[in-house]
Amino acid sequence: MSLSASVCLLLSEWVSFLLVAVPPRSRRTFVELLIGCMLNPEGWVTRAIGAIRREAHWTTYYKLIERAHVPVAELAIRLLQLVHRVFPAELANLIIDDTLVPRCAKSGPGISVKHDHSRKANRPTFLNSQCWVTLALVVKVRLGSALTIPIRSWLVEESGQRGKLWVARQLIDSVRGHVKEARLLIDAWFMRKSLILPLLEQQVRIIGQVRRDTALYLPPEPEPRRRGRKRKYGLRIDAAMLDVLPVTKMELTLYGKVQPVRVRTAIAVARFLKGVPVRAVWCQMIQTDNTWSRARLILATETDLSAQAVVEIYAERWGIEPLFHNLKRWWGVTNLWQQSKEALELWMQIRSTAYALTQLLALRLWKSFPLMEIAPWRKGAMITAGLFGQWMRIQFIGLPVRDAYDPKSGQFVMPFPGQDLRLQC
Repeated sequence: MSLSASVCLLLSEWVSFLLVAVPPRSRRTFVELLIGCMLNPEGWVTRAIGAIRREAHWTTYYKLIERAHVPVAELAIRLLQLVHRVFPAELANLIIDDTLVPRCAKSGPGISVKHDHSRKANRPTFLNSQCWVTLALVVKVRLGSALTIPIRSWLVEESGQRGKLWVARQLIDSVRGHVKEARLLIDAWFMRKSLILPLLEQQVRIIGQVRRDTALYLPPEPEPRRRGRKRKYGLRIDAAMLDVLPVTKMELTLYGKVQPVRVRTAIAVARFLKGVPVRAVWCQMIQTDNTWSRARLILATETDLSAQAVVEIYAERWGIEPLFHNLKRWWGVTNLWQQSKEALELWMQIRSTAYALTQLLALRLWKSFPLMEIAPWRKGAMITAGLFGQWMRIQFIGLPVRDAYDPKSGQFVMPFPGQDLRLQC
């Protein structure tokens, strides 16, 4: 089977699966926008419409987005279920992180001056921007590597009590009932008691980095029965106690390369988590000047994990950083501009779904991808969503997709690529 036929077959199945979350009246228009986003990397609605053979008035697409006729939460859940169908996994590794999208306008959905804690070069500490909190899923691919797929992004309001921690809690709650077991990977900013403790009650496993001076204690020593409550904490793990912990050196594949690592580990009790036992891992890596970096402290609520497993699993969290770069730089998130928060989140979800579908196609059909025709200078490189999207723009541009959806059967059949009739004289 040719690559084009395989793409049509998979997209027909996947898009039909996603359409269950879309109201029947809006499905034809939604399909046009979704396929248009897959064929055009820019974030403007007009560019997505221009990538297909438009068969409806432009106000049809405007009304679908501005009136938010498609429920974002249900579409995100359907996307999560689709990824699990394509790549089954008993344990879902989820990532939550936030990113800023700089804006010139002073007013708009979610726009305000925000602190940029990423500390990027040539960028001010405070930015006039929009803040997105994104829930992503880690997918294991060939050769043991991991890929991050966006599930849902939530725009943080410019003011009020609904901050990033509240948004993160809502994102996890929205998908918790649709995964068997979940593990959450977060950075130090999200490692807060108000987020972690409610998730532990939902049986969500947590691995996250914390400050090096976080108060950790050894488990209390057994003591004879006496009146009063039992002790929660033993001796505090200070610098002197940390120095006597055994050091284990190893070589791990982290962040795309094999590098020397040395770790110290202990079963500890976290004070900020009200006495929850955790596996504490102090991790150091070799720097460019051949010296050891400062120790990073990683906590895992799964105390049965080894120190090596904790470091390797937490390294998968870094996949959300190139995900943000790809969405903003190559998939048009920096160009998103709608007048309401609901419309902006819907358009963001459609574009993220298009990116996720392209990723899935690249993972499933990489063997038959004509890399030497698309990017011969990248011989032997991994087939990415960007490369696959570039090939799709050559093959599928200008297709009539509105009539490819059958309202009676509820099925979508991706049309086979052919010559763009709009180019004929």
